[in-house]
Amino acid sequence: MLASDVSSQRWDQLQPVKNPGTWLLKADKAAIHLALPAPEARRREHFLAADGQQPTNLELEVLRGNNDLLQVNFLDRCLLVRQAVGRLEAHQDNQRILATGFMVAPGLLLTNNHVLPEPGIAETGSVEFNAWYDVAGEAGPTVRFDLNPAAFFVTDQELDYTLVAVQATSRSGRALLAEQGYLRLFPSSGKVGVNECVTIIQHPDGELMQIALRENQVTRAQEDENFIQYETDTAHGSSGAPVFNDSLQVAALHSGGRIKRDAQQAYVLKDGTTRPTLDGLRESDVEWEANAGIRVSAICTNLLMQARQRYPAFVAVLEQAMAGGDILGRAIVQVSTSGPDHVSPPSSSLMQAESRRSETSLESTPPQTNTGIAIPLTLRISLEGPQLRAEPADTGTKSLLSAATGLETEAFKQQIPVIYDDLASRQGYQPDFLALDGGAVVALPQLTAAGRAVVAPLLEGGGYELRYHKFSVVMHKQRRLALFTAANVDWIQSHREINGHKPTRAELTSIPDMVTEEWVPDARIAAAHQLSDIFYTDDHKAFDKGHLVRRDDVCWGNTFEDMQMANGDTYHITNCSPQIKGFNQAAYGVDNWGDLEAEVAKQTKAEKVILFSGPVLAPDDRWFRGKDSTGEVRVQIPNRFWKIVVAKETTGPKAYGFVLEQDVQAITEKEFKVTPTWKSKLVPIATITGLLRGWVDLSALEAISA
Repeated sequence: MLASDVSSQRWDQLQPVKNPGTWLLKADKAAIHLALPAPEARRREHFLAADGQQPTNLELEVLRGNNDLLQVNFLDRCLLVRQAVGRLEAHQDNQRILATGFMVAPGLLLTNNHVLPEPGIAETGSVEFNAWYDVAGEAGPTVRFDLNPAAFFVTDQELDYTLVAVQATSRSGRALLAEQGYLRLFPSSGKVGVNECVTIIQHPDGELMQIALRENQVTRAQEDENFIQYETDTAHGSSGAPVFNDSLQVAALHSGGRIKRDAQQAYVLKDGTTRPTLDGLRESDVEWEANAGIRVSAICTNLLMQARQRYPAFVAVLEQAMAGGDILGRAIVQVSTSGPDHVSPPSSSLMQAESRRSETSLESTPPQTNTGIAIPLTLRISLEGPQLRAEPADTGTKSLLSAATGLETEAFKQQIPVIYDDLASRQGYQPDFLALDGGAVVALPQLTAAGRAVVAPLLEGGGYELRYHKFSVVMHKQRRLALFTAANVDWIQSHREINGHKPTRAELTSIPDMVTEEWVPDARIAAAHQLSDIFYTDDHKAFDKGHLVRRDDVCWGNTFEDMQMANGDTYHITNCSPQIKGFNQAAYGVDNWGDLEAEVAKQTKAEKVILFSGPVLAPDDRWFRGKDSTGEVRVQIPNRFWKIVVAKETTGPKAYGFVLEQDVQAITEKEFKVTPTWKSKLVPIATITGLLRGWVDLSALEAISA
């Protein structure tokens, strides 16, 4: 195909040829067959000019499948439309929901039904804008607005969308929602087709904004279905994200993905292995093979119908927003009307500023409703292109869930595990757990005078030991991490089963698959001495929530309730320490902390053992800037961790101490002994005493050191 032949031609120069459904473009130098049927070709070019922009030669070539390049102004448009995309947060019972949403009209935000299925959940919600990294890789200031479902709330489970009102001013009172602009929803269909590419701007896993840029091919887009499917990189938290075509027009509302399965319908993991269930897995563990989004045309038809029935005052607002006045359309008008001296398009920053200013310069001052939502009476509509046909909904269309079998919703959800009340009655670590000869015990490490000065005291007095079910924790108040933990571990198989069945993680936590556990503070010590759960969920995936006392270690007992109580107690943030994935999880590292935990469990599977562990809180630990429940924090992150294993042997108890870094070697022996691989990591207990800077007396353990 010759680009020069097509560049100067328009669709009115098309001539029908003998082959049904194809058209021939008569050019001076060549006859060019188009890949699209003529009606579809006309409609697609209409979209290229729908906001008043001039389609470029390259855009026409891309439309016809003859070029994969894009004009560089695609990036400018991305910078514009991202302003209207936000990070959504809401709460349902004991779940924290993180997803994506975007403004589609003044005061109205679009997301999924499975994110906000009812007004009561939306009442707990807010949306945060400008949550992205700047050019220097720093997270800049954001602005947060509360949702206002009392003013407007329309939802549809079949189409998996919710449109909800947002407060006109930010929580701080210093920002206006209108400054974020909105994205236009075109009521007509045909914005993207099979084998074309889409772009998704999103907040996966509740993280700062990310973009799945264009190399995301549409694999299914049938006219009789209300969804499209595409291959792209999305993750949980991408729910509610806009799916754009190459003109940065919203083609679909991202809804979910399908996890890859093998011939036996087992779930395929990213490491190539398979699992029959999702129990204990996270969204990043599995292989996603397809994604799906709801067609905007289907949403518009349903939305307008519901609005006419329930919110007639908003119908004009929605119709005008669907006709234009969006952030991209206004920027195009600004550039096209800049006068004869205009030489080149303004920079993206200028386009952003001009677009934001234009959002607040309506021809008349918008009145305020009694719910605080601004409803403009007049909008400057910039659309000068062809009138696009709004197609009625086909009542025979297939639903998303029935057609896309196995679809998983992608709202990132956190839920608090089952945690039993009355922490004050917990007995904590038991020194006589090993039942040693002569009534000997393995005492809890004793704090020195220097140690008592740095640990967090119980608010109601009574010392420093936080007693949980089968383990105890002592916290360092300044570092906000455990100084040490002590746990009673029983690996006798019959003590881990109820009627021959070992309870699963999902059964013990009562948390559905693919929902992340939310950790809770311990009210027995000051909140200032603990790192809140948000430190780990808003750390941009820097750290895992590393159990110091592993939940599986203490999930033993005579009853399910006994196991569940211990399991729940391990989800107190006092038992949490920031560990990178490659160090914390055996599957993602080599000879790491997870490997050591697994080796201890394997070698002591028919025994009782005592485990002492904690981070090495060194004065030269690196700093990390993050967030907690009060705002920005700067925290020192330990890069070494210690563990002492006390086992009952024929000659009495023996203690084995280890200090691990991220490059530790694996344990391979079946029986508990220090193999040649691990001898380089074996240290005297006295060495660990020294690392603890005189805060803890381990002399009793030094006496039985192997």
